[in-house]
Amino acid sequence: MFENLNFSLSPLCVLPEQREELAQLYPVIDQRWHQKFDRLSLLVTVRDRGTLVAAGLVHDSIVAPTDSMNAVELGCMAVRPEYRRLGIRQHVTSLRLEHAVRSGKTPIIVIDAQNPASWAFYERSEMWDRERSFEQEGRLKFIYRATQAAWEWVENLPQASEDCVEIIAPPAAIPAPCFATAPAIGPSLGIQLPRGDQMPALGMI
Repeated sequence: MFENLNFSLSPLCVLPEQREELAQLYPVIDQRWHQKFDRLSLLVTVRDRGTLVAAGLVHDSIVAPTDSMNAVELGCMAVRPEYRRLGIRQHVTSLRLEHAVRSGKTPIIVIDAQNPASWAFYERSEMWDRERSFEQEGRLKFIYRATQAAWEWVENLPQASEDCVEIIAPPAAIPAPCFATAPAIGPSLGIQLPRGDQMPALGMI
């Protein structure tokens, strides 16, 4: 399914020229978008023969009114329209969830109520539980928090093979990460979610 796709993980800050490329995936680029990238702990990118086709973050710039302590958000998920419904979102979400759990954080995700396919998926998934709803800029949103089943799922993951996911090393121009990060994780690809659920096309988070 992903024969020509490369899934890459990076825990480093994003350079200005890299943000320009990433910005092409998103319909709205504002201060909030930049805040999330400033506070990332993991960036997952997907490329097709070098062309950026999808991206997603784990970040701790939390504005949603979660009660979860030590929360990190799986946010800024975007996929080019022609690459949707291929399972890319499912794999990017799995990689981000694994990273968040292994780093000892509490993963949350915020879904817009106007995206019923997305929140319907999280409503029926045993790895996510709705924490609460809230309004932001006049739009109803739902906060979902990872359940104990998510921790058990991560614990039972097989060891990832080195050729499944490329871990991006910092280029020479970057002397050091923006901030301290958790130890490197062992990401895995091609993970089956419980009950064989398929991740629907999600809106931008």
